[in-house]
Amino acid sequence: MIRSQLSRRGFLGASAVGALALAGCGTGFALQRGDGTASREGRLSFTLWAGEAELAAFTTVAERWTATSGIPVVFNVVPFSEALTGVDANLASDRAPDLFRVTYQDIGIYAAGGALLDLTDRLPAGFVDGFGPAFVSAVSNGDRVYGVPHHTDTSLVLYDVEALAGARIPTSLDDAWSWEEFRSIAADLPTGDAQFAFGVNWQLAGAYRWLNWVDQLGGRLLTEDLTGPAIDDRAGREALAFTQSFFTDGLVPPTTSTKGAYVDELFTTGTIAMVFAGDFLLPTIDPAFVAAGREYGATFLPADERASADLGGNAVVATAQSVNPEAAADFLAFLSDDEQQALFCEQATVLPTRTALLGQQLDYAVRPDLMELFVEQATTITPELSAQVTVPQFNAVNASMVDRLEQAFLAGDDPGQVLADLAEDITGRLS
Repeated sequence: MIRSQLSRRGFLGASAVGALALAGCGTGFALQRGDGTASREGRLSFTLWAGEAELAAFTTVAERWTATSGIPVVFNVVPFSEALTGVDANLASDRAPDLFRVTYQDIGIYAAGGALLDLTDRLPAGFVDGFGPAFVSAVSNGDRVYGVPHHTDTSLVLYDVEALAGARIPTSLDDAWSWEEFRSIAADLPTGDAQFAFGVNWQLAGAYRWLNWVDQLGGRLLTEDLTGPAIDDRAGREALAFTQSFFTDGLVPPTTSTKGAYVDELFTTGTIAMVFAGDFLLPTIDPAFVAAGREYGATFLPADERASADLGGNAVVATAQSVNPEAAADFLAFLSDDEQQALFCEQATVLPTRTALLGQQLDYAVRPDLMELFVEQATTITPELSAQVTVPQFNAVNASMVDRLEQAFLAGDDPGQVLADLAEDITGRLS
């Protein structure tokens, strides 16, 4: 199977190297080295990647659950790039953990392969109804539920306040820039050998974010039954032609195409005036701007026939090999209830998936004013787009998108031919 390459999100989160485990001891936890992988009676093992703030939040939630259940939780913290390959190896050797963290784009292949515990009848009645439809779609296979949507993230346009002085800055989704207005503003910004208008976040495993533009025109990557390609149509060709011009007209750095470098550092250094960026980058971007005495703001993604946003974030799943299925399901429900999810989102600077939290003002640790905009943008993540990027074969499909989009952006290939080739690739991937 093809795995996602190390994403910027994973790079920022991979601060714990090796098998550092947090072992539950009563209601407290202590750092220890050990094997936190295999499921064993009387404890829950949990394999995950986590940054410092995320790990602290996971620990707090686990402590609360252990205090009432009496069951310790052992965290096996690994770098993002090793997390799923390690899970695969443990599944193959019947040493799978009870629980593991997984991107929405990866969950489908595990569910289809029978590796996950079916939670449909194990979660509390009506519990799944408390998540947004797009997130339920992301953790489902048919009418069965195989995980809990722990949190999400999505993109906004961050901008340098001084660079965009005088430009109209939308303050609501309904007032978002049209494609042409966004392009006009970008074209008016100074560009040169080392200066560009903006940067996009479509690198490597993030190539699927490009589909926002297709979705805004009512287009699709896959057919409605998810069995074949639908990208080679009017919406796909118009979206590709428009976004291809970002590169051919010199508005974005050529080094930041789908196989290129990540863009957030270029924003903090002033190489680009705007950047498409996820909320999880704020803890990195904010101190850089503060240290430089500069200001930045955020606004909504450009929109065409409708608004759209990318599905980021992670689910948590239980394995079919778990010897503690009841405890695993109980912990997952606790981990993703309203109170625990609010705590995690506030500390880790990510977005909730529980509908009850969407109207609440969470106490975010970094730029709560901008996080409110991210929460609003996340309401445009659709179940239809979520279903397309969580099919079991999606990582292979995404790899083809990386290659084909690169041909359009850097080689200047005809959008119609690029999408015809991509459609052929998808047919092979799905078969």
